[in-house]
This record gives sequence, structure tokens and C-alpha cells, in this order.
Amino acid sequence: MDKLEELLRHIMYRNPETALQLERAKRQFMHTHKGFEATPNKRDLLQLYHKLLARNQCDRNRHLEQLLATKPMRTRSGVTIISALTKPYTCPGRCVYCPDEPGMPKSYISDEPAAARALALKFDPFEQVRQRIRDLKDNGHPTGKIELIIKGGCWNAYTLNYQYWFILRCFQACNLAEVRIIPRAGDGTGRLRALLKTEQNKNEKAHHRIIGLTLETRPDLIDRNSVETLREQGCTRLELGVQTTDDNVLELVERGHSTVEVKRATRLLRDYGFKVDYHLMPQLPGATPQSDMTMLKSVFDDPDYRPDMIKIYPCVVTRSTGLFSWFTSGRYHPYADQELVRIIKEFKEQVPRYVRISRLIRDIPSHHVLAGNPVNNLRQLIKDEMEAEGRRCRCLRCREIGHVTAAGRTFRDDAPILFTERYEAGGGTEYFMSFENEARDVVFAFCRLRISSPSGLYPAFIRELHTYGRLVLVGQRDERASQHKGLGGELMEEAEKICRRHRIKRLAVIAGVGVRQYYRRLGYRLNKSYMVKKMIRGNS
Repeated sequence: MDKLEELLRHIMYRNPETALQLERAKRQFMHTHKGFEATPNKRDLLQLYHKLLARNQCDRNRHLEQLLATKPMRTRSGVTIISALTKPYTCPGRCVYCPDEPGMPKSYISDEPAAARALALKFDPFEQVRQRIRDLKDNGHPTGKIELIIKGGCWNAYTLNYQYWFILRCFQACNLAEVRIIPRAGDGTGRLRALLKTEQNKNEKAHHRIIGLTLETRPDLIDRNSVETLREQGCTRLELGVQTTDDNVLELVERGHSTVEVKRATRLLRDYGFKVDYHLMPQLPGATPQSDMTMLKSVFDDPDYRPDMIKIYPCVVTRSTGLFSWFTSGRYHPYADQELVRIIKEFKEQVPRYVRISRLIRDIPSHHVLAGNPVNNLRQLIKDEMEAEGRRCRCLRCREIGHVTAAGRTFRDDAPILFTERYEAGGGTEYFMSFENEARDVVFAFCRLRISSPSGLYPAFIRELHTYGRLVLVGQRDERASQHKGLGGELMEEAEKICRRHRIKRLAVIAGVGVRQYYRRLGYRLNKSYMVKKMIRGNS
């Protein structure tokens, strides 16, 4: 038995509960056993563990697998996120702040992590997804529940052939079976649509199931035809480049649309059951700390906005932007970063409990940033300052159990309590139901139910159902985790009760392809691209 295997067996014997106990076990063994040139990393130990497991030379220990995973935060939200980047193209926008590097999709820089992977693989969607799955598995992450995020700017600006081809190849990469038909981007749209439908059906029972598909685009490219196409492609969430709710600033930066298009797109997407994610950009030309604070608050004060998620990307100056000449000529200087931190902290204290602040910065490497926020760990900086000041963020991400357990908290420490919040948005009524602890600083699971506006495709939608915590694969159990404890089923029952009180006849779920089987067990049936269930007798 070599030294690495001896170390691994020592760790398995000690059966550590936490990452700290794992490190203590490693140090204890290495203190008494010489001959290690360097401290073995978790990836090496995990690969050896899987070899022993395959040879039936050790028992399975799923908790140890989690402890040996590299960057465990990647799957603590209950899904595994995989990103793929589309090819360079001609963007319809002329925004002065947007990077425009040759050979890259507009707004992306070649040494951003996801962009660098895509560039190395020549923007091949199949290889991007296949290799990302492989890398995540090698680092100890389960890949059975995939949230696929397709990046590249304005999705709707690409040809329909390219759109269907790109998503089709992503599904083929997840379905694992031998790919007998390799489509081309130049194939006819009809053929690509038919092939995509076949692969979507396969993915319902695949090992790597796509449980959500996110695309990004501009608000002014959203209309009823495009929304119906997005749904056929399997999209469940749209990221909209809103940037600001100040029309004067939008005009100054040559965004090419106003808040009218933002509100119209938001309502239309809700009427089709989509989750809506806004990109917001403080520190733009023409903005001040006071106007940005007003802008951020208006996103939730105004019922025509009220997105489900937001990403805050402070404006920065890079050489490949039109803003670079404004900066060098003195026409633009961002306000102080200390002011940016101040307003974000104030904003995070006030956001509704139903929203998730997913990001606080872009992954633009700091050496590209000539002006604006250069801090890559801005979220952590703000979190530390808020904790020192006795302040808390109310957003979902800061309260989800998967992130709280990183500090040693487990599902068994709190009894889930059902909370329901009702609010108006886009001409309809939204119910946000969540299982949280009594103090409401830990969220286990939630459901977004919409009672539609008169123009809604269905009278009611489940727009999102999500159980947070460490990802547990279908058919498995983990007493430490919050997934597969029945919370999702209880939330669905509560949503159906609300629908019956409203005399709703049919409830639709905008389900990702990979979770259709779950809703079938609850009595839902596939109707075009939605899972639908009758609430009461009669026609809707």
C-alpha cells in the first residue's frame, strides 16, 4: 500500500464530519508518516477513492465525497451550473461601456474564465459542455442536475438555425449515449427542431439532466414570437440586459432602448411563466450615488419590474470599449468605489425576500480594469463589512441553506416553517412560498406561483420550484442535506390550494426538460412545452 492510499484509509477511518476535521486528519497522519514531498490535494485523494470504490476495495462514503470536492460552493445551491459561450457575431447594440474584443462575442473578454474555455474549444457547444461535465466530475461534483447557462450577449440576434443547433449540441453532450447524428449549424430549422425535441425527450431520463436553461438577451428583442421560440428551445429563465431604469442614462450610453421595452419584455416573459433576471449596472456615465440608489430601489418599488433575480455589474472601463475614449478625454470618471460599496450595502438590506442577488461583479480580470471597481471579491468584502456592522442581506443567495452550512449549520439544526408573501407584478399576482427557519435567516426551499394577467398563456404558472442545499442525485438520500425531504411536494400542494381558492382551472409549470418526470408523479402532463394539471373540472 503506497503512502497516498494509507493516508486515504486513515481519513476514512477517522470519518471526518467537517472540512476542518479532514485537514486535521491529514496533518496528523503526515506528522507521523514521513515521505510526502508535498501535501496531497483533495483531487488526488478523490481520484484514488473512486479507484478503490470501482475495485470494491472500500465502502461508499457520500459525505467524504463532498468533503473531497474542489470548490464545494459550486453545487451548494442544489444544482450544477454549466456555462457555454456562443460564437462571435455582429451585435445590434452600440453601448459605449461594452467590451468589443476581436474574435470574441461582444461584451466578453478572452481571459474571463468561461470565455477562455470557450475560445480554446473554438466555441463548440458540444465540447464546452462535455469537457465541463468531465472536469466537474473529476473535482468531486455531482452532475445529475444541470443548470445550463448559454452566454454570449443577445441570443435573439443569432439565426434560428444557429440557436437550435447550439442547444441541440448541448443536449447531446448531456445525453452521453453515442451521437449517431451530428447536425450542422447550416442545417434547416425544421430538421434541427425535430432533432432537438428527440434529444429533449432522451434527457428526461439521462444521467446528466438539464433541469433549467438560461439564455441572455436585450429587452427590445423580446416579442411574442421570440418568447414562443425560447420556450420550444427549453428555456426556463431569461437574463435581460436592463442596466438601469433611468431613461436619460440609457440614452447617454447609447443603449438603444428605453424602460418601456424593459417593462413590456418583463410582463411578456412572466405571462409565459419564465423566471426573469435583470443585469443592473451602477456607475454608468450620467449616474451618481444618489441616482443609482434611486434606480436600484425602483426595480422593486415599481410593480412593472420586480425581477426574480438580479446581477449587479458595476461599470468599468476597459480598452476595448467606446467608454475608454470618454475616460481618457476626461468626459467620464466613475464615482468613488467607497460610494458604490455604501449603496450596495444599503440596497442589500432592503431587497425583498423573494429576490436572489446572484452576482456583484463580472469576471473581468482586474488587469483589464482601467477605472471603476477592480475588486474581484466584492461580494465577500461587502459581506464582511455588513457582518461587522451588524447588518444582513435579505436576498435568497445570502440566506440559502447551502451557503449557511458552509459555516457548520446543517438541515437538522432548524425546523422548516412555511412563509407566504404576495405581491403584484406585471399585471398579475405573485405568491412566493418558502420554507425557512423561524428567524428567516435560512431558506431551505421555495416556490414562485403566478396568477396570470388576462394576457397570460395559462391562468396560473409555477415559475420556479427549488430546494436549496448540497446537490443530492435523483434516487439518493442524505440526512444532512435538505434535498429529497419532501419540501418541494409540500410547496406544490400549497400552490395548488391557492389556485383552487382563485378558481383556477389549469396550473402550468415551466419545467426544465430534466424534471418533467418529477411533475408527472404529481399528476402533471406535458402540453407542448409545459407540464399542466387540471385544478377543477371545466375548460380554461
